[in-house]
Parts: sequence; C-alpha cells; structure tokens
Amino acid sequence: MTAKQWIYLALERPEEASAAGRALSFALVTLIVANALLVGTTGQVLSPLATGAVSIVSLCSTGVFAVEYLCRVWVADKDHPECTPVRARLRYIFSVMGIVDVLAFLPALFAFLAPESVALTDAVRVIRLVRLIKVTRYMRGLKSLSRVLVKHRQEIVASLMVLALLCIAASVLMYEAEHAVQPDQFDSVLTGLYWAMTTVTSTGYGDLVPITPAGRLIGFATMALSIAVVAIPAGIFSAGFVAEFRQEDRRKADAEDAERADAEAERVEAEAERHAAEAERHAAEAERAVEAERAEDARAGAAPAARPAEEDERAGAGVSARAEGEELP
Repeated sequence: MTAKQWIYLALERPEEASAAGRALSFALVTLIVANALLVGTTGQVLSPLATGAVSIVSLCSTGVFAVEYLCRVWVADKDHPECTPVRARLRYIFSVMGIVDVLAFLPALFAFLAPESVALTDAVRVIRLVRLIKVTRYMRGLKSLSRVLVKHRQEIVASLMVLALLCIAASVLMYEAEHAVQPDQFDSVLTGLYWAMTTVTSTGYGDLVPITPAGRLIGFATMALSIAVVAIPAGIFSAGFVAEFRQEDRRKADAEDAERADAEAERVEAEAERHAAEAERHAAEAERAVEAERAEDARAGAAPAARPAEEDERAGAGVSARAEGEELP
C-alpha cells in the first residue's frame, strides 16, 4: 500500500484503514472535540500554567489541521476518481467541508501572526467551534442525516413552507386581534411572528399571552394545527432515517454477498486450474507410456532380426574351421 493510499483510507475511510490509520482518525476526532471544549475558557481568568497549556494545544491543533487540510487536498483525486486530479482538488477546496477545513486552522494562524487583541482572540475562539463540524466525517448518524436531507429535500422544503405559512398567518391574525388591547406586547407583526413560533414549536415562554376571546381562539387554532404541521417533517425524517439505515444494511449485505461470490469464484477457478493441471499431468504420463511402449516394441522387433545374423555368423565360422581342418593333413 502506498503512502497516498494509506492517508486516504485514514482520513476518508477509517473503517477500511489499518490499525494505525484508525488510531490517526481517532486522534483527530479527539483533537476536534478538545478544541470545541476550549471555547469554554473564553472570558475566564486562568492560571499561567493553564493559559500556557491552552496556547500549546491551540498552536498544535492549528498545525495538525493545516497538515490535514494539505493531505486532504493531496488525496482528493482518490475521493473523486471520475475527475482529473486538478479538478478533484478544486472540487474539494470549494466544497462545504473544504471551507470548514480551511476555517479550522486559517483564522487561528492569522491570530498568531497578527497583533494580539481581545476582540481577535475572542473571534478566533468562537470560530474554533467550526472545527466541531469536522466530526461529521466520522459519525454514521450525521452522514445519514445529510443523505436524508438530500434525498427528501423537496418534501422537507414543502413541509417547512406549510409551517412558515401557518406562522405568518397566525402572527398577522394575532397582531390584529391583540394590538388594540395590548399595544405594548403586540406592537408589530414581527412580535406576533415570535409568538407564533414559540406556540407552534410548543416552547411557550409565556411572555406573550392573548387575552381577548378572538386572540385565544386564534391561539387554540394555531396550537391544534401545529400538531399536524410539525408532525409532517418529523415523519419525513423518521421514515427517511429508517429507509437510509435499511438501505445501508442492504448495501453491507450485498457487499458481503459479493465478497462471498468472489471468493467462491476464486475457489472454482483454482479448482478448475488444479483439474487442468492434473489433466495435463495425466496426458504427459500417457504420452510417456506410449513412447515407452513404442520403444519396447522397437527393441522387441530388432531382437529377432539380430538372432539369424548371429546364427549365420556362427555357421560360417564352423565351415571355415572344418575347411582348415581338412587342409592340415
């Protein structure tokens, strides 16, 4: 595995990364949460030791997040393989999470380089909360929420428009009903809108209360309608979450089935190769056997032809011996 592939898995797919990659991902999440908690030190008088510790953590976090941003820019082409490397990196840089990653270190870096001031320090500490958004990369629930928002955006926008119409209508009607009796309380339609929002969302602070019969009737109708109107986006989110988790489980099951199918195909292929190797071995053995049989037959055919020649040689030798014996006397 190359260094680029290792960094990509550690930053973008920690569940598929090695143990070291998962440890790096966990360290980043811990650092993000620690920086979010450091916002609580704003406006508090700390000891010199605590102030130094906070400064060191902030400085180290800024450096780590800067390096992380550069690494994400480097591996962006692996996250968007359908794009060219330059286009993939530009796509990440101008994406929402790319901007969040820049805000995670650039304001703090500017604060270290710029002249120190109370307003700048407080602003940087508040902007540090942006770093908390980086946790969404590592949380399944937040990823599912974003996918639900994208998939059901039309239904969600429609339900929010109905909710907005209810609030606007209730605010105008309540202003007309209560302004004459409570001019200090319901002094504008915006005040009526504030009352409508607190009523529809069941907050009910109690600072604005209708006292006329018409105002109370409008309040009753607003509360009754808000139950149904607020339930619409809640139902959409609930159904979307259930469908998303089921689809994710189905994707995991399909991936496991695909892995099993690939393993089975590899096993069948290996078995076929083994059978082919055995067939080749048997064919080679059969060919060697045929060649050996042919050689044996050739040797067997050559032996009978050699015996008459030997007999002729022996007969010739015998005749010669007899002839020499007759010549000697």
